[in-house]
Amino acid sequence: MQLKFQNNFIGYFKFYYSIVGKKLLIAISLSILVTLLDGVGLSMFMPLLKAVSGDAGSTKESMGQLHYVTDAITKMGFPLTLNTVLVILVLLFSIKGVFKFLEQNYQAVVIQFFMKRVRHKLVDGLEKLSYKGFIKLDAGKIQNIFIAEVQRMSQAVRFYLSYSQSLFMLATYVILALLANYQFAILVAVSAGLTNLLYRRIYKAMKNASFEISKRGHDFNSYMIQAINYYKYLKSTNYLGKYSRKLEDVINKTEYLNRKTGYYGAITTGLREPMILFIVVFVIYIQINWMGGNMGSIILSLILFYRALSFLVNLQTQWQSFIQNTGAMRTVADISEVMTTECEVQGAKTFETIQKELRIMNTDLSYGNNKVLNNVNITIPKNHTIALVGASGSGKTTLANIIIGLISPDSGRVLIDNIPLTQYNLDSYRSKIGYISQDSVIFNDNIYNNVTFWAEPTAENVQRFWEIIKMASLEEFVSNQPDKENTRLGDNGILISGGQKQRISIAREMYKKVEILILDEATSALDSETEHIIQENIENLHGHYTMIVIAHRLSTIRNVDTIYLLDKGNVTISGDFDFMLEKSEKFKRMVSLQGL
Repeated sequence: MQLKFQNNFIGYFKFYYSIVGKKLLIAISLSILVTLLDGVGLSMFMPLLKAVSGDAGSTKESMGQLHYVTDAITKMGFPLTLNTVLVILVLLFSIKGVFKFLEQNYQAVVIQFFMKRVRHKLVDGLEKLSYKGFIKLDAGKIQNIFIAEVQRMSQAVRFYLSYSQSLFMLATYVILALLANYQFAILVAVSAGLTNLLYRRIYKAMKNASFEISKRGHDFNSYMIQAINYYKYLKSTNYLGKYSRKLEDVINKTEYLNRKTGYYGAITTGLREPMILFIVVFVIYIQINWMGGNMGSIILSLILFYRALSFLVNLQTQWQSFIQNTGAMRTVADISEVMTTECEVQGAKTFETIQKELRIMNTDLSYGNNKVLNNVNITIPKNHTIALVGASGSGKTTLANIIIGLISPDSGRVLIDNIPLTQYNLDSYRSKIGYISQDSVIFNDNIYNNVTFWAEPTAENVQRFWEIIKMASLEEFVSNQPDKENTRLGDNGILISGGQKQRISIAREMYKKVEILILDEATSALDSETEHIIQENIENLHGHYTMIVIAHRLSTIRNVDTIYLLDKGNVTISGDFDFMLEKSEKFKRMVSLQGL
């Protein structure tokens, strides 16, 4: 389901219908039923007035075409007495009250269902979004849309349903007024329609401002995320003040747009009632003095039309509020389109295990005119460990991304036991991959949930957790914590050291029962002692996993099975550490520079 809409009333209807389906029709049907009950109930006030005055004989003339309602009552054997009319009024408005409750309650159900479906759709889209598509998006935009814009959409659907209700109310009362006195009704309707044209330019300006507010929201969230991520740097260098001014500038521009929409809203609100009163007075004057209208039918029509005009006011107010939130619909629809277009293609075959080997064959990749990988060929036997080394920009991480399936090469293939990676379901494949980078991923939760990724704390899972903690050299650290495995680690692991964060990251991948373990500069940000401990952890995994190590520190890859040296996207030589040291001058120079 892709979220798309056309910028008009019918387009909005199709948009909401595509999400909530028949629930929207049920909500509208309840609104129509409430409207009819209300209209018929109000039309009974004329026979009530006649019954009170004792002038029952002129009821038919004063009711206009609505006399069929009173005729039906008399045919059922109920005379149009005061008591009869009062009982009918109480009955009609009691039934209306019941259906009004059902209508309002069901609207709440529809809005809640709408919000749930939209959020599920966005989360599902994010899950299926390709990595290539993700890097095209801005983090601030994603956060703003998922939180603020979706909330604005809930307001939009609320106002749309209220607008639809007011529209049906208006239409019903106009029809009833036409039946009571068509001349009066036509004059008022035409006059009201002409005045409504005055608001069209204002609504257009408000719609544009709404979209601009959404864009400013993306900018603010983007800057805010960066302020949080780089707070330590900004604070340490006294850049935080300048950065705060940038945030304030975005806030000022956003609030200017909010003030602008408020200004337009004030204009329409201030003009609305005086214009309606002018229309009604003008039409009554014309019909009484120029058309010789019946005062009884004019009064009934006026009652119905005044009710209709009150809904016209509501109609304009609800539409104005709806327009103020359409920017959110547009931004959510836009990101939904991107997610659909950039959806990751999944193969049909479920990945289970590597039987023999993983191979990268004749792989090329370019970013524009920049050749990143050039005819790369690498073979990784099952449970062997390889290392990718080379200068920054030589293509090491890009190659790892291709192995993971995050990036598709321009040419060449990744084969697992001679089956192309494209034939596998990538989700099942990645569920067997562990990935550890120099930027450890630590969630703002406790140690147990970080390692087990929120596995249920059953006896079996807890036992496995402690086995993994021991293997990752974390047993002493966890045991010394006041809350043991329930100790919270803070945002991005701010409460623990870099070495502890890295070991927890390694433990998570070990708990996952992976087939392939990728370590991308996993120890480069650590001190020598911590690096040595983690290196021992990694070497203990040797022979148990198919491992790909990307390393600048060559001391960490002494014992790998095969080292591949990359230079400007080319694999220039490969072999074990001693072979590389003997045969490659470049590798020998790298070793020498690091004091090995």
